[in-house]
Amino acid sequence: MGLMKNINQIFKNNKELMAHDEVQELMDYCVELEGQVVEKKIDDTYSKEEIYLQILKDIYDSCDKTLEDDQLSERFKETPRVDFKEAVINLKKYMGAVSKMYGIKL
Repeated sequence: MGLMKNINQIFKNNKELMAHDEVQELMDYCVELEGQVVEKKIDDTYSKEEIYLQILKDIYDSCDKTLEDDQLSERFKETPRVDFKEAVINLKKYMGAVSKMYGIKL
């Protein structure tokens, strides 16, 4: 799709057409649709921001919990130490699943 033209650009050579009721109705409809498209783009942007924020919070919390578990394991020696390779593999799986769910390309 090329560069969008405004109504005056479209009718610059035929301004008299703008006086017709049907053309005026069509112009009003186009303006309304244009507003809806802008609103949708804004909504999509905020939705993506919320998704990204939640993903980052989940990853951050997961990292904190993993480090805390390893620290407790090292300190009390009651449980095996955290397998960080496995933790990273699980993190990668989570990121893949979330990106697939929300259509985010990584």
